[in-house]
Amino acid sequence: MPENKINSDLISKNFPPVLKRFNWGAFLLNWIWGIFHKKYITLLIFPAMVIPFIGPLVISVWFGIMGNKWAWNSKDWNSIEEFNESQKFWVRLWVVLFILGIIFIAKVFVLFSIIGSVETK
Repeated sequence: MPENKINSDLISKNFPPVLKRFNWGAFLLNWIWGIFHKKYITLLIFPAMVIPFIGPLVISVWFGIMGNKWAWNSKDWNSIEEFNESQKFWVRLWVVLFILGIIFIAKVFVLFSIIGSVETK
């Protein structure tokens, strides 16, 4: 009986071939995504920033390639659909944060424009 339990645990961790695709959540929100999935290797993004642009880009692509496998093994998923919904959440979160960032930058730009126009008068 214990042997069957071990075999079923190994089978449940097998990575489904349908999930062998790029993980946009791991690519876009790399270190945040990694901490949530207990893949602390994604913290390598910080030392990769020593090499401007290329370092973070290369390591983010690697995270995107490995992301689904890492996420699948990070917890026991009830179904592939549940897994896919969880990963779609990360992309939606990135979109929201991106839009909020654009709004913030626009507000700062307008604020500095107003301050600059007041100082020149």
